[in-house]
Amino acid sequence: MNYDEAMNYIRNTAKFGSNYGLERTEKILEILDNPHKNIKCIHIAGTNGKGSTTAMLCSILKEAGYSVGMYTSPYLEEFEERIQINNNNIAKEDLSNIITEVSYAVDGVIKQGYDHPTEFEIITCAAFLYFYKMRVDFAVVEVGLGGRLDSTNVITPLMSIITSISYDHMQILGDTLEKIALEKAGIIKENVPVILYPQEKECELVIENIGKSKKSNLIKVLKECGIYVKMREVSPINMYYDDSDTGIYAQQITIETANRRYNLNLALLGEHQILNCATVLNAVEELIHQGFVINDKAIQKGLIKVRWKGRLEVMNKKPLIVIDGAHNIDGIKKLKDSIELYFKYKKLVLIIGVLADKQVKKMVETIAPIADRIITVTPHSERAEIAEELLNIVKEYNNNCEAIVDYEEAYLKAVKYSSAEDAILLCGSLYMIGDMRKIITKNKF
Repeated sequence: MNYDEAMNYIRNTAKFGSNYGLERTEKILEILDNPHKNIKCIHIAGTNGKGSTTAMLCSILKEAGYSVGMYTSPYLEEFEERIQINNNNIAKEDLSNIITEVSYAVDGVIKQGYDHPTEFEIITCAAFLYFYKMRVDFAVVEVGLGGRLDSTNVITPLMSIITSISYDHMQILGDTLEKIALEKAGIIKENVPVILYPQEKECELVIENIGKSKKSNLIKVLKECGIYVKMREVSPINMYYDDSDTGIYAQQITIETANRRYNLNLALLGEHQILNCATVLNAVEELIHQGFVINDKAIQKGLIKVRWKGRLEVMNKKPLIVIDGAHNIDGIKKLKDSIELYFKYKKLVLIIGVLADKQVKKMVETIAPIADRIITVTPHSERAEIAEELLNIVKEYNNNCEAIVDYEEAYLKAVKYSSAEDAILLCGSLYMIGDMRKIITKNKF
C-alpha cells in the first residue's frame, strides 16, 4: 500500500466500531511474531492526564539518551502524531509499510474465524510492530479507553501508571467511580509496580485491592506533594529550550517524593499538571530503582522542553489565545481553575464545542461564567452537540453569546472582539481543538 491506500484501509475499518476484548489483538500480534513481547513498555491509564503524563515521561527519557516510542490517541492535526519516536511522528512511508504488514495479519485472523479487528486494534498492533522494528529502548503506551479490555492491555510492562480517574464514558465503563476504577485497574499485572495519581477514596480502595491480589507494589503520589511557585517566561537560551525565538511560558514548581525534593520549571501549564508531573517523577524514580540511568539534567531538560499540543497551550500572547482539549466535567473544572490562576486579562471570549454524550450542562455551567462573550461551534463528530442546541444551554448562564457554523469565521470573530489586553479561550472537544489549532496557526498575528 502507498500512504493514501494505508489511510483508506484504516478509515474503512472504522465501520467495525468498538468491539472490546484482547483476543483479536493477541492473534494479530501472534502472526507478527509478538513484537510487543520484545519491547520495554510503560502502560498508562486514567480518565484525564494520560497524554500529558505520557509526554512528560517520554521527554525525560529522551533527554536521558534513550530512544522512546510514544503511542497516544486521538491525534490533533495529523494521524501520524499517534505513533512517535523521540517526538518525531512516524514517517508516511513507514506507516504505509507497517499497515501493509499488519493488514496481512488481519486477513489471517479473519480466516481463523474471528470478527474483523477494529480500527484501534489495527493501529495498536501497527505501533507495537513499528517500535519493535525501530528497536526503541522504551515504548510509553497510553490506553485508548478504560484499561481492562483495551487492546493495549496485551503488554506486560515495566510499570503501570494510573492517572486521575473521574466520570467519563460511563455508558461503557460504568456509572460509578468504583466501576470506572475497576476498568482502569485492569492494566495492573502480576508483580508489576503501579504508580498511582491521588484518587478519590473509592477509586483508591479498588486499585489497592487489585494491586494486593496481583502482588504489585503500589506507589501512591500524595495530593499535597507539589507546590506552584510562580508563572514565568523562559527564554530560549535559559533552561535548554531551543525551539523558539520568543521563549515560552513555564510554571516554576516544587515537588517532594518519598526520596527527594525537586525544584523545576515545567512547560505544561495547569495546577493539575503539577500532580501529573509528580506522578512522572515517581515513575522515573522507579525506573532508576530498576537500574535505568536517568540523571537530574535529563529531568530538568525533559520538563522544560516537553510539549503536548492542545492542553492549556498558549498560541498567542497579545491577545492571549489559549486552547485546551478539556472535554469532560473534571477537565473543564481544572481548566477554569487554571485560567484564573495563571493568566491576567481584561475580557475573555470563549469558543466552545462539546460532544453530546458528555455532561454538557455541567460543563457549560462551570466554564461559561468566566467568559464575557461566548461563541458556540459544532465539533466535527457524529457525537457532537449542535452549536445552536449548545447555545440554548449557554444562554442560561451568559446572554452575550452566538452560534457560528464555520470554525474560521468563529475564530476571526473572536479576534475581532478582542483587544491586546483580552483573552480568547477555545475548549470543549479534542475534535474541535485540533481543527482550530490549524486555523490559529494559519492566521498568525
